[in-house]
Amino acid sequence: MKKTDNIFYSLGNLGKEISFGMINVYAMLFMTTFVGLNGVVVGFAFCAVRLISAIFDPFMATIVNNTKSKLGKYRPWLIIGSIFNAVTLLLLFVSFAQNPNFSTGVNYVYYLSMYLIWNISYTIVDVPFMSMLPSLADTTKEREAISSLSKLIGGFGGLIIGSGGQVLISTTFGAKDPKSYLLVAGVGGVIFVTMMILSVVTLKERYDLPFQEISFKDIKKMYQTNDQVQAFAGSYLFFNIAANTAILQLVYLFIYDKNLDFNYFIVFNVVASTGQGIAMIFYSMITKKIPREKIFGLTYLFAGIGMISIYAISFVFPYINSAIANVILMSLCGSFLMIAMGMNQITSTVMIADVVDYGEYKTGIRSDSIMISVQTLLLKVSAAIAVLIIGIGVAVAQLPQIDLMTNEFSGEVTNKMLVILRTFMFIVPLPLIPIGYIYYKKKYKLYGQFYLDVKAEIDSKRSGKLASFSKEETKVDNID
Repeated sequence: MKKTDNIFYSLGNLGKEISFGMINVYAMLFMTTFVGLNGVVVGFAFCAVRLISAIFDPFMATIVNNTKSKLGKYRPWLIIGSIFNAVTLLLLFVSFAQNPNFSTGVNYVYYLSMYLIWNISYTIVDVPFMSMLPSLADTTKEREAISSLSKLIGGFGGLIIGSGGQVLISTTFGAKDPKSYLLVAGVGGVIFVTMMILSVVTLKERYDLPFQEISFKDIKKMYQTNDQVQAFAGSYLFFNIAANTAILQLVYLFIYDKNLDFNYFIVFNVVASTGQGIAMIFYSMITKKIPREKIFGLTYLFAGIGMISIYAISFVFPYINSAIANVILMSLCGSFLMIAMGMNQITSTVMIADVVDYGEYKTGIRSDSIMISVQTLLLKVSAAIAVLIIGIGVAVAQLPQIDLMTNEFSGEVTNKMLVILRTFMFIVPLPLIPIGYIYYKKKYKLYGQFYLDVKAEIDSKRSGKLASFSKEETKVDNID
């Protein structure tokens, strides 16, 4: 694998994360402030839309798997999807508030439909982009190198669109003008398409992997046959529901807790993200000292430490009585969680690529897109569930609504409300961490000598050193 592949693949991920960051940072603000939609309704609608769009992932994976073109089976969809996504991003940030033909009902239909279409268009890019990894990197070390760099560089996407977007907004039309957000969406869309085209032009499928056409009806059978994709899915889902819930809780604490200051939230991002970035930079070096399977286990430990410390430190804030000191303490606690999430994402990306190899080893069927789409699907499902948990927590705590433009509350925020929110957000996600780890330890086995044996056998079959599978063996219908 060429070193330049790492760079250009990572730049493609940067562009992809800019689009994703635009939605995460500004979509809720735009719809509630400039369109006038109810924040609670939009929050639950976002959750439902993510779950609905997740169903599209295996469909897209089947389409990608069966694609034949001069550009290969991945790159055509990267171009189509990125352009489609950029256009949808623009349409999502067009304000019709002054249009008399757009009633409240019409606004709900339009913006939530655009949000659904954005999710689908993002899937058109995300599934082939993730599925492309095994064709660029065939060994575990290659996969670790390209995954760690792409996650590191991709992580700057949210920072670029968040901090850079704020600068663009303040220097153009201002935070209270919807045209500012449309401008940021336009700039983000251009960067996204540019980065993806750059990746398409520079990257090539360097490993000639086996190919079989697969119909959508065969997917369930393939999942049932591959016990390792089941092991990966269970542990990955538990971890991400817990981690996403904890991160969302932090945002709400910064907004509602008077002992913190949301203006200092950038301090948290810098401190916590710096720790995560350092861990990603040294990931390859760490794997030379610590086996990958143990690093994956440590991510659960670090996430648990992060959640416990975030919960505990909040009760100390009133005695410190300094917003910036409290933010720094929260940032240090949050660093454990951010490091765990970053390392988990890198390791899981390598793991799902190994799961693809295992599927080929066990059945003779190579299905990169279909198996890797499990990861993208689970990310959406876990994020949706996390939003739902947060929504319930806010409702149970009876927190007042907030005007995101003026940061004014519709009522008083009491200490009792904050204790209820913190406790709810603590007792719900924390148990998922040990459950996910136990599930992983009992079920997942693609490491060490076993994985080396799996890889050696499929490499030998590809090169013809072993007898090739008969036509009957390569049919999906004959999977045991």
